[in-house]
Amino acid sequence: MAPPTPILDQFIGSVSELVQERDGSKLQDFLQIEPPLSDIYQRMIEELRQRYPPGPQSDTELQQRCEILVPRTKGSSSWSAFPTFMRLYFSFLRDVNVENLLDTYNLLRALLNQCVLALGDSQNGVIVLPTVLYLSKVLAKLAMGLDRQPELIAHILRMEGGSNREENIEKVTLVEQSANVVREAFIKCLTDRSGTPGPNGKPEGKRVGIYLMANLCLKLLFKCGKLRNAEQMFASISAQSPPLIHFPASQRVTYLYYLGRYLFSNNLFHPAQIALRAAYDQCHRQALNQRNLILTYLIPCNIIMGRFPSKSLLQRPEAKGLAEQFAPLCHLIVRGDYLAFREHLSFNSPTGQWFARKGILLALRNRCEILVWRSFCRKVFIHGGFHGDPAAQAQRGPPPFLYLQKLLVATEWLQSRSKLSNGTTKPPSYGSQTISEPMDPDYVGLENQGSVTSNGDPELMEKYGDFLAPAGCFDVGGYWKENMPGQLIDGTPEPEYEEYELDPYADDEIAEVQPALLMGEIESILASLLTQGLMHGYLTHRNPRFAIPGAKLRGALPTGFPNVWETISTREKEDNSVPGWVKPPQMSTFGAPALGGAGRVVNLSGARPVGVQ
Repeated sequence: MAPPTPILDQFIGSVSELVQERDGSKLQDFLQIEPPLSDIYQRMIEELRQRYPPGPQSDTELQQRCEILVPRTKGSSSWSAFPTFMRLYFSFLRDVNVENLLDTYNLLRALLNQCVLALGDSQNGVIVLPTVLYLSKVLAKLAMGLDRQPELIAHILRMEGGSNREENIEKVTLVEQSANVVREAFIKCLTDRSGTPGPNGKPEGKRVGIYLMANLCLKLLFKCGKLRNAEQMFASISAQSPPLIHFPASQRVTYLYYLGRYLFSNNLFHPAQIALRAAYDQCHRQALNQRNLILTYLIPCNIIMGRFPSKSLLQRPEAKGLAEQFAPLCHLIVRGDYLAFREHLSFNSPTGQWFARKGILLALRNRCEILVWRSFCRKVFIHGGFHGDPAAQAQRGPPPFLYLQKLLVATEWLQSRSKLSNGTTKPPSYGSQTISEPMDPDYVGLENQGSVTSNGDPELMEKYGDFLAPAGCFDVGGYWKENMPGQLIDGTPEPEYEEYELDPYADDEIAEVQPALLMGEIESILASLLTQGLMHGYLTHRNPRFAIPGAKLRGALPTGFPNVWETISTREKEDNSVPGWVKPPQMSTFGAPALGGAGRVVNLSGARPVGVQ
């Protein structure tokens, strides 16, 4: 005789009543899985282990027991996925061993998969929506916990044959597997046909869970670094989701935060700034941790676009710890020292490591250095440029200009000062003169091509050796540097060197390569600044200069060095749309939805001429 199961009978009866009442929230309260479970659940688990022990026959009987939970039509259940889900739920309670996290993860993922299938029912699926969200959160928490334990992940890869896979096959982590399951639930919510579809509708039925599931899926994708998989999610939301404004503030803020981070990672800084600013404005004032996270990405968005955080912003409670990271960065950009800027954002510096953990280091290094060069050029122009003749304002005169040779000297001065403080050697006379890269093994020895060992004419060396190979010399920065014995400072001298005894540098053919290379890089940097609109004017290649025409009205500085934020924002404001942010359709003057719009195509293939009935 089978043992009685009074608690299980009562539990199944209560679940059946909740299904008939379509009370999804209370159903989720009943279907608990996280330990520690209350005493009533422990007693029900004992009944399951005694009456339905693990095995195919017991599982079949338990499945038949769960069939009464949904109404039947023509001899079969109208919602067949739900009894299977309930049978897996009871099996999970009966078989789970919380000390074995891997088995727990696999059982929970199978349970969530079945719950997502139950969610797909057009009539009753909305009942399990809270349960899907609850199970997804538990699965996400467990997957992220396992992801921090490499030994357990290695074990599961060995069990699945992961160690025998080819190296070029990308391995799927537990977090990504969880994100794939949550994405299926998101699709079920997004494609629900209840209510009015499209941007004119309001969230009804399963559509109320669109952003709940999207936010959880985005959290997992950001955790495992698979942001490319989120692109289709944003495209689907743009095409099928109701406007974001119809959803609760917590969902709006979370979604805009992840949307802003996604746009930031794709170098779309203007729409990212709009999304993050909206998330910050709508976030509750007492949610300091959430507002701090938003500011962590909103501030670099603005810095890249040329707007620095104010002191009042950095002194707010939600900005705690951010001033120490961003204030020195802003100071270096204004200072114009590109070498100190690179050192500050190097991978080995504490600041660089903090930015790297937040995922914003490369964006700051790649996008802000051009602002450093702009500040550097502006300072050199202020102190060494020609600002125009005030007496010739009413007459025609040369525009303000800056000789690029002065920029070259200032750059060499920065480099020499950095060498003196860091003890580094002279830059090579090949490759980039402003970017330091490690030596390629194939080109080792080229750095000494300018210092050749003396093996020339003994008579020439006897007469001019103290000049051609001295014990030391002053570099271009005015600092003394030692010379190895017998090393030629200027390379091998010409055979007719005696002709230049009074002026060894009279011949134009004797010249260093480094200044020419450095001047070329400076011209390229200025050309980039002019192309981006961060500086206004033109360059002359012969007798290299940067000239600022049309500076009589506003002055040389405002004309040649316009405000960076105004320049970028004015250009970007031509299209203020944010991909992935669904807004209500704009209304025309007469109150009707505006036709067309940016990015929309109006199909007129079926239109008939005016007057034709």
